[in-house]
Amino acid sequence: MQSDSQYYVYKRNNLYFSLFVSLFLMLFLVGAFGVLLINGEYLNRYFKEKFTLTVYYKSGTARSEIKKDEKRLKADTLVREVVFVSKERAAQKAKQILGQDFVAVLGENPLQDNLEIHFKAPYVDEQIIKRFKDRLMQNPHVDEVSYEKTVLELLTRNLRKIGMITLGFAVIFLFVILYLIKNTVKLSLYSKRHLIKTMQLVGASEGFIMRPFLLKNMLIAAVSGLLAALGVWYLLEWFANYLGGLNLGYVRHNTMFWLLLLWITGIFFTLITTYFSARRILRMREEEIHF
Repeated sequence: MQSDSQYYVYKRNNLYFSLFVSLFLMLFLVGAFGVLLINGEYLNRYFKEKFTLTVYYKSGTARSEIKKDEKRLKADTLVREVVFVSKERAAQKAKQILGQDFVAVLGENPLQDNLEIHFKAPYVDEQIIKRFKDRLMQNPHVDEVSYEKTVLELLTRNLRKIGMITLGFAVIFLFVILYLIKNTVKLSLYSKRHLIKTMQLVGASEGFIMRPFLLKNMLIAAVSGLLAALGVWYLLEWFANYLGGLNLGYVRHNTMFWLLLLWITGIFFTLITTYFSARRILRMREEEIHF
């Protein structure tokens, strides 16, 4: 008898744990995908504005000439920012990356003065960048103009595709996990069908019978939703720190609203599923209970 009781408790707790895990996964995955989607336009602009075109100047070019070019480029309507990087500063960066002073080894600094150009997001386009590069190459002081072509191609062609793929995966995950949650709730209540019908037979009202199941499942949904929201928030903070330069005030505002909406939706869906599953058991005939 004690063994049967322990098995029943284990089975019941296992069902509650399955419901908790299903809700957590649904809210975490949909929450993470949702954060990417609702901030998609901002992230698209952020990555485009991080795109860099570098103008290398010939050795011996006067710094005054480079400063004139810098001033002229800053006034260009396509340009968001221009940063002058001296060959000394470039050598210092290389030293930090390589972990050794290559200038001391070579006896001279082979690097060149350069300008790093960042464009306004709407103008990060392959054709526009190519024409801009050709125009810069007409300058007799310019030795080379370079940029990452693969990065530019990704930014101009594939970001929208990535967004659509992300949305597709989010929808698939949502339906799969909603189905799992629905079945888990139904199974947890079905395992208590004898108790529910006994309470009904002794005159307990439907509201009295449903209340503890609704409260318990609501608590599970609330806790799993809160943990999922914290997980998504932590992921966002890590992502922002990794990238650097994100406007977290803007992103956090959108994310907070989205996670709150998702948390409420998770609780509401769990309550609705619990209510209709319990109601179905209460409507069962006596002979259906024993199957």
